[in-house]
Amino acid sequence: MILFHFGHQAGNRGWQSIGDPVMGGQSVGVMDELDASTSVFHGTVSLANGGGFASVKTDIPVTDLSHFNAIRLAVRGDGKDYKLGLRISHDRNAPVYQHAFATQAGQQQTIELPFTGFVPRLRGRTLVNAPALDTSRIASVSLFISGGQQGPFALYLSGAASAVPLKSPD
Repeated sequence: MILFHFGHQAGNRGWQSIGDPVMGGQSVGVMDELDASTSVFHGTVSLANGGGFASVKTDIPVTDLSHFNAIRLAVRGDGKDYKLGLRISHDRNAPVYQHAFATQAGQQQTIELPFTGFVPRLRGRTLVNAPALDTSRIASVSLFISGGQQGPFALYLSGAASAVPLKSPD
């Protein structure tokens, strides 16, 4: 199941930049469409003024992924670590469930992020007593870079973000 396409393909929603400037930081991150099937999340992470993260977010129509077990992305990274975030609300103040993934500089990779590995967070803090991700109502997708990874970054995403079906028992 395709959640959304990267690049200039029809039906794309805008990506909103959200980063540490909301708290005085100086990091910048944006999502640009490069061609029909490729987008790039890029910018610069600055640790100045207590900053240190950049992110982008897009709302999607509320989608039931309860019959799936993971999200699959095709990426080409820069050797830095990133996070994919999912929300069950369009509200930016709602918890975001994040799953980290590492990239290999200049290498095309297919990343699969199991829903069981998504961790609930709010404003940079892990929510210890939050319920597990409710995959029956995914409403928002985010990309993050954080963790003191200062300097320029670029994560190329191609094709589509898709849900991986549950495997039937053999």
